[in-house]
Amino acid sequence: MSANDSILDVYLYENSQLLDNLESLLLVCEKSGTFTSEQIADIFRILHTIKGASAMMNFDNITSLSHALEDLFGFLREHKARKKDYRKISDFVFNSVDVIKAEFEKIQSSGLPDGDLSQITDNVRAFYKILTSSRDDSELEETQQPAYVAPPAASDASGEHHYKAHVTFQKDSKMENIRALGIVKSLEKLCSHIETIPSDLLGDHSDDEITENGFDLIMLSSQPVNVITSKIKEAFFLKECHFEELPQKQDDVTVKDNKEINAKKSKSDMSAINAEVSHNVKQSYMSVNLNKLDALMDIVGEIVITESTVTKNPEVLRLGLDSFDKAARQLRKLTDELQDIVMAIRMIPVSATFHKMERIVRDMSNRIGKQAELIIIGEDTELDKNVIDNLSDPLMHIIRNAMDHGLEPADERVAAGKDPRGRITLEAHNSGSDVLISVSDDGRGLNKEALIEKGISKGLIKKNPAEVTDKEAYSLIFAPGFSTKEKVTEFSGRGVGMDVAMKNIKKLGGALAVDSKPGKGMTVQIRIPLTLAIIEGMLVRVGGHVFIVPLLSIKESFKPKMRDIAKDPDGNEMITMRGKCYPILRLHKAYNIDTDITSFENGILIILETQTLTYCLFVDGLIGEQQTVVKPLPVYISRILGSSKSIAGCTILGDGSVSLILDINGLMS
Repeated sequence: MSANDSILDVYLYENSQLLDNLESLLLVCEKSGTFTSEQIADIFRILHTIKGASAMMNFDNITSLSHALEDLFGFLREHKARKKDYRKISDFVFNSVDVIKAEFEKIQSSGLPDGDLSQITDNVRAFYKILTSSRDDSELEETQQPAYVAPPAASDASGEHHYKAHVTFQKDSKMENIRALGIVKSLEKLCSHIETIPSDLLGDHSDDEITENGFDLIMLSSQPVNVITSKIKEAFFLKECHFEELPQKQDDVTVKDNKEINAKKSKSDMSAINAEVSHNVKQSYMSVNLNKLDALMDIVGEIVITESTVTKNPEVLRLGLDSFDKAARQLRKLTDELQDIVMAIRMIPVSATFHKMERIVRDMSNRIGKQAELIIIGEDTELDKNVIDNLSDPLMHIIRNAMDHGLEPADERVAAGKDPRGRITLEAHNSGSDVLISVSDDGRGLNKEALIEKGISKGLIKKNPAEVTDKEAYSLIFAPGFSTKEKVTEFSGRGVGMDVAMKNIKKLGGALAVDSKPGKGMTVQIRIPLTLAIIEGMLVRVGGHVFIVPLLSIKESFKPKMRDIAKDPDGNEMITMRGKCYPILRLHKAYNIDTDITSFENGILIILETQTLTYCLFVDGLIGEQQTVVKPLPVYISRILGSSKSIAGCTILGDGSVSLILDINGLMS
């Protein structure tokens, strides 16, 4: 990776984080109906940082837009806006965040941020002029004092001052050289000449030097001291800024002297700096490229497979070596610990993804005229990074469905004795090796009769409507092309959203279920695994083949009795247990496998739970539990399977053979 690519990655990462923080701040401001001086200062600093970073990367369109917004909040730092202006300001910033994120997506796709942002930039500047020209002086209130005010400084005949500043950053702030360059860029319009020590801020050793000792700025400017210092102190992670007025214009000799003095000072102060470092708590976090974590997880998966191959080798087991068994147990313990640590490294909270949904609720509330708020519970729950990255889209569709279909208009809610403001609750919590995420609303709920009627007309229901269970009726909302809305809108009516949500959750190895109470609301529950790389599986035998069933899908296993077995009019086998009837699927028939065990009394039934039904799987026998590294199916096998979704992947067993992992959701269908 080149240095430019590395800087670009840092730019995208940091500024994407800043945009997310900006959105969260704005949502808090909208709820309170005002901007506090602290919130304005935070927003101003975010916009200033995005502007400076974008200017360094020569992304002029993003720089201009963030600069226009920065000017707007620069005015708000000094004066209060009118109440009626807050909503307009929020709209401008939200729209700007959207277009900047769109430019970031171009960069991530190896493109250039070449979008025309001039229209929205001009609109922001026009509003800024209106805000500053039409304000009433009685409404103005000072909200921020300059960070530093110095007495008037002497100047030369040209009216320019000669300044020197020594700047240091907080420890472990990272990328100090880039932050230093950002300060220089922010001062360029205020100074006619700037020199830095070290002179090359992006040189090979400049980062280490600036990290340890800071850097010097020598400036020639007509601006007063407080303007220059205020601009410097807007930088993030700034520790100290020692500022002084120089008696005369600095020529090359003086600059050289400054370098020598600074070098001597660095050496003499090094011991003091090291002593100071030892007394400070070191940063316990660092950024790691996700590709490296993926590679590490792959290696750990191979180690798990190799460990199983060695310790379960039939030839070794026949020797019955106690010392080998002891070493194998220790190796298994260490392998498990290594696997747990790697998985823990990849785990991140769902909070960022959950809070993005606040923006969805906010935008839809404005567009469809419904009052709603999002309640977030369990945002500290952690999931694998790859799972998190694929969770945002299905959550968006489910929340849109709750807003458009579930929540009633304010007048309808009041007539029903409800709060005019609807509530959508987004909750997450751990359940064993899974995470349960639920999206609940307090709206009108699902109309079972309307769903069944639409299902019959679409050909999705072919039995007597009276025999359709609540679960079957509610599951229709996930069918492709299914919608109860007659009129297509911006958000619904095409029967796509919930279908997409279902498909995306299935790709994650998860399941969706829906429940509803008429007049009370509905709940969509998502069950997804903590990680996609390694699962706990039960090895089952059918003929000469070994299959793996995800352990979390198994409710229980038992040897059936023939008196409990029955057949329906179509010849399908079923078993009655504890007053409930479950369909039976013979795995050897599903895959045309030859086996001597065809009688139920000689085999094993496993009760499996899916999001839509519970059924029994008939196998020859159980082999045992095993941690399973999930490998994707080869392309040629995927082509053979076609639309069949009965296989979730494959893995390598201890004896080196390949075993298929069953998809218990798609197996029955």
